[in-house]
Amino acid sequence: MYGDKIAELRQARSLTQYQFAPKVGIKRAALSHYENNRREPDYKTLIRIADFFKVTVDYIIR
Repeated sequence: MYGDKIAELRQARSLTQYQFAPKVGIKRAALSHYENNRREPDYKTLIRIADFFKVTVDYIIR
């Protein structure tokens, strides 16, 4: 799921949730919800995450 991809990308760069969340303009709690597949990020947030990691939105959601 998309949350697994986000967590994988974040961990591959040795970033904590506390370090990564502000870089894409979200709160750490929201990131936790995304990574645990409890909530879905909106499209603008998905774009910011994809841009940060230099991947496509498709890569994250598939």
